[in-house]
Amino acid sequence: VHIKGVFDEDWVDYLRKATAHQVDEPHFWAFAGTASKLYDYIQRNIWQTNKAFANFYYHSAMGHVLAQCGRTDEIRVSTDLLMVNPNKGFKWHQDNQNGPITWEEGIRFWITMDETPKDYGAPVYLKESHCNDVVDEQAVFVDIEQQGLEAYRNRLAEFRTMPGDMLIWHPRTIHKVDGPSDGVWTSYRRVLGGTVAKGGTTYTDKTGSGGVLSDLGRHGLEDGEKLDSSFFPIVYPAFNKNEATERDEGNVGRSPRDILSKMGGLAGKASGDKFFSFFKVLGSR
Repeated sequence: VHIKGVFDEDWVDYLRKATAHQVDEPHFWAFAGTASKLYDYIQRNIWQTNKAFANFYYHSAMGHVLAQCGRTDEIRVSTDLLMVNPNKGFKWHQDNQNGPITWEEGIRFWITMDETPKDYGAPVYLKESHCNDVVDEQAVFVDIEQQGLEAYRNRLAEFRTMPGDMLIWHPRTIHKVDGPSDGVWTSYRRVLGGTVAKGGTTYTDKTGSGGVLSDLGRHGLEDGEKLDSSFFPIVYPAFNKNEATERDEGNVGRSPRDILSKMGGLAGKASGDKFFSFFKVLGSR
């Protein structure tokens, strides 16, 4: 779904200024993504380390828009990602960094701060491809010529977004973004994206799979418990002041202890090969 003009000039200016500050004052957690040279700057869970983005979620219309699209009475931020100036495109892929939730419990979103270039950079989706039953759940990179995707591969939906627009889609929808042929973007591309959880979502422990990379906090939730935590803040129908205080006091963030324990499970999992398809996306043009 492409919704035009969700955020006015003031909100776009707010996000641009928050993004500029973040790029000028890079956070440690951005190191791995930036080192990949995929983006000039890229950081997951930006709301945890930059209050401006947390306040945006609390006070903007984002949660309300997503609640209407998801037909739900509650929206929580599962994981988010600030992306600034891509240096490469992304081949066909599905999103599996959605936080500790299932496909059906999540809603993906993009909030764009810049105009999409005329000849490249527009996200392209395969309509209804989230209904496919052939792409492995842990795969990132997708070969759309594979058997079983015949009904989707020619059903393209391309969206040329403008500042203040939102793109909203099912997390399993297959999509791509083509970069310029010479690899040089001639304009800014600043996007705030991520995945939110609908009301009634429960915590899904993804330790031992690639999906764990978007759940590295020491929140204490166990598999099957209600996703009710300041690590996954509610933003609709209203933000929770206690959760906001937890974040402001530095009690919400990534835990080195949990990073070691959760990431360690990848080495012994057969799913490791599928997880590493993520790096094919990183190397795509």
